[in-house]
Amino acid sequence: MSAVVSTVAPFSYPKPTRTAPAFSRRQSSAPVLIFRDRSPIRNTRMYSAVEDIVTTASTITASTRTDVASTVPELLSVLWDMVLAQKEKGEFSVAFPNMEDKLNSKTFMARLTAHLDTCKDVCEEFGITKMMIPYATDGKIRGFTIKCLTDGNPMSNEYEFEYDPLWDDFEEIVLPPDEDDEDYGEVSAPHHVPDSDDEIVTVSKRWVSKMMSDLGVCPFTVKDDKAGLPLGKVFYTTDRATTVEEIYARYWKEVVRVERADEIELSTTLLVTPEFAINNVELFENFGNTLTQPLEPLGLESLLQLVFFHPDWAFRDGAARMGSGNAANFARRSPWPMINILRTKQVRAAQRGIPTGLVYQQNEKTLGKIGEKNLEKMLRTRNWEDVGNMKVNRRDFEAIRIAQDLQDGKIDEKDISMQHDSLPAANKIKKGETEEGDMVNVIKQALEKRLRGETLNGAETSVCLMATDFVVGELDRMCEQT
Repeated sequence: MSAVVSTVAPFSYPKPTRTAPAFSRRQSSAPVLIFRDRSPIRNTRMYSAVEDIVTTASTITASTRTDVASTVPELLSVLWDMVLAQKEKGEFSVAFPNMEDKLNSKTFMARLTAHLDTCKDVCEEFGITKMMIPYATDGKIRGFTIKCLTDGNPMSNEYEFEYDPLWDDFEEIVLPPDEDDEDYGEVSAPHHVPDSDDEIVTVSKRWVSKMMSDLGVCPFTVKDDKAGLPLGKVFYTTDRATTVEEIYARYWKEVVRVERADEIELSTTLLVTPEFAINNVELFENFGNTLTQPLEPLGLESLLQLVFFHPDWAFRDGAARMGSGNAANFARRSPWPMINILRTKQVRAAQRGIPTGLVYQQNEKTLGKIGEKNLEKMLRTRNWEDVGNMKVNRRDFEAIRIAQDLQDGKIDEKDISMQHDSLPAANKIKKGETEEGDMVNVIKQALEKRLRGETLNGAETSVCLMATDFVVGELDRMCEQT
């Protein structure tokens, strides 16, 4: 794909070098030190207003460079490149002449600095030994300065411990096999990462093809390289970075790629990060929260939406959504951590046609039939060939049928408009809110509306589905009592 991913500038940054994470690979399955309050930089709002920034900011020097970034994703991409580039004690500055209007907006700067403060809580160095401060001249903010306060890894020589005879640094602890392992047969380690990037992409595509497409987990994924509304190409890219700062930098580059590319040429991006937090789903989830948090405040919600996948992912409301099993978790469990960058325009069009609740219900039923144990075996062996025998008929499932109809036809302007968006109402409806109502009347009203040739919006469809489930459940209970 020929899309340019980094902003063009009349200078070159110092070349970043990969650094080891602040925790060893052996210890990566244990909780990571996420909050490091020992630093005076950490957990404080950078600035409360533009006046504070101008007062505190550094001044332009002869070494100040210039970047042509003109959008928020381009700006953030450069800022994280700056964080990576400054490896030794010192500082350098970058001016953003095309962003000065935003940089001098009280609201925007408050939101941007709040986002950067949030990122500190999961970073290895940013907020501990590195700090980002705006600089100004003539009472106006021109750009940012990155400062590194120490040399080397901040965690490398911080603690010294006496010898502990109970701590073995040389031999791995071998745990007895799980009693369920016999059911899996010979399998590789659950989170083993291949050396070849090509193999990682191949396995990722196989997972998308079998789980997302064949099983209909994502109704708008037709095959591993085609998805979205309208249908466009799926872009796969791999980054073996291990630190949060490196993944931030790569993520924003991929957002710039989506921002610049045509939606037919690039419908959605799967950023595969096989060596980042693969043994620590909590860190990955916290990291993901720092990416979703700025979408609305920084005005990016109209550009992109995010979905995260991880080998150990579990829905927060899993007990309520999945009934007796955890099979539905596998709708978001992937061979390795992934960030799915989606276009908001396509997500809105898709969700207006198919309420989120309908997709969840369908996935719960489909994955529940396969079973948690079988799904776990497929994930651990990274072999989903058995799914081929379970391929769903896309015309038999309501959500997939609607998706196919939308992909085959034309999208009305109202389907992609956010002005009359019914998604918030659909997503807020809960089953408990329908159980005290007249469920039969709800279904009757929905049928009458359809017979008049009218369509149900997302909220009405969700309520109707819940009412139907409730009535069917009551009929089953009455039959059991007779």
